[in-house]
Amino acid sequence: MRQSYRFIELTIKIAMPIMAIISAFLLCGLMLAAAGYDTLEAYKAIWMGAFGSKTSIALMLNKSAPFILLGVGVAIAFRGSSFNIGAEGQFFAGALGCALSEGILRNFNLPPWLLITLILFSSLVFGGVYGAIPGYLKAKRGSSEVVTSIMLSSVMILFVGYMVNGPIQEPNKLYSETQEIVEAARLPYIWEGTRLHAGILFAIVFALIIYFILEKTTFGYKIKAAGQNRLAAEYGGINPNFITVSTFIISGALSGLAGGIEVLGVSWKLYLSISPGYGYNAIAVALLAQLNPLVIILSGLLFGALNAGCNQMSRMIGVPAALSALLQALVLLFVIAYMPLQSKIEKRLMRESL
Repeated sequence: MRQSYRFIELTIKIAMPIMAIISAFLLCGLMLAAAGYDTLEAYKAIWMGAFGSKTSIALMLNKSAPFILLGVGVAIAFRGSSFNIGAEGQFFAGALGCALSEGILRNFNLPPWLLITLILFSSLVFGGVYGAIPGYLKAKRGSSEVVTSIMLSSVMILFVGYMVNGPIQEPNKLYSETQEIVEAARLPYIWEGTRLHAGILFAIVFALIIYFILEKTTFGYKIKAAGQNRLAAEYGGINPNFITVSTFIISGALSGLAGGIEVLGVSWKLYLSISPGYGYNAIAVALLAQLNPLVIILSGLLFGALNAGCNQMSRMIGVPAALSALLQALVLLFVIAYMPLQSKIEKRLMRESL
C-alpha cells in the first residue's frame, strides 16, 4: 500500500507541471489566434528557433544556463522557507563583480583558466554578500525578506546603471556599457562550429551539487527541516536563523555566478539590459520544478528554449518577442493555480494510505 501511495504521489508531482505547461501553451495559442496569427506556425517557429539547427540548440543552451543557476538559487532559499525575490539584483551584483575584477586582473597576464576562475569567484562573492543582506535582516531584525530582497534588487540595478554610465564606462564614453573583456577571460566554446560556451556545464554541475547537499548531507536535512517547520526545527537543535542567512548566501552566490557567466560567455561586457528578467523568471523555473534541483535543469532548458524560440518566431512571422514573457508568466500562473489541487490530492491519498 505504501509503495502504491509513493508511486501515485510521484505521478502527481510529474503530472502537475506538465499540465501547467500544456495549459499555458493552450491559452497562449488562443490569444495568438484571437490576434490573427497562425498558432501552429508560431509554435513551429518556436521549435525551429530552439532546436532547428546546431546554432539554435547552442543558443538555447546558452540562454538556459542562467535560468538553471538562478532557479537552483531561488529553490534552495525557498526550501529553507526564505522567499528570495531579489535574484535579479544578485545577478547584477555578480555581473558587476565580474566586470570590476576583470578590469583589475586583465593587467596581470594570468593564464586563461586562472583568470576565468578568479573572475567567476568574484561573481560568487559579490552575489553571496548581496544575498546575505536580506537574509541577515530577516534573521536578526525580523524584516520581510520579500520586501527587502526586491527593494535591494532595484537598488543594485540602479547602481549598475550609475557605474556603466560613470566609473566603469567604456573609454570613449559613447555607450552605457563597460569596456569589452579581454579574450583570455572569455568562457571557452565547447561545441565546434557554435558559440555554445562552458556556462551550461557550470549550471548543471552546481545543480547536481545543490541536489547532493539537500538530499545527502546533514546541512541539507537542516535546511528542509527549518523550511517545513521552523519551530519544530529549533526544538530539535537546529538554528533557523543560521539556515536563513546561509541559504540566502548560497542563493545569492549562485545568482551572482549566473551574472558572471553571462558577461564572460555571452555579452563580453556589462550593460544595463544584460538581463531580460532572468532573476524574476527564475521563480517560475524553480516552482515548475517543485524546488527540485535536478528537475530545475529541465525547467531551465524549457525556459531557455522559450527565449530562443520566441525570438526566432518574431523574426519569421512577426509575432512580438514579448510572447516569451507571456508564456513564462502563464506557466507560473498555472503552476500556482494547480498547487492547491496537488496539495489536496496528496493529503487525501495520505489519509487513505493510513
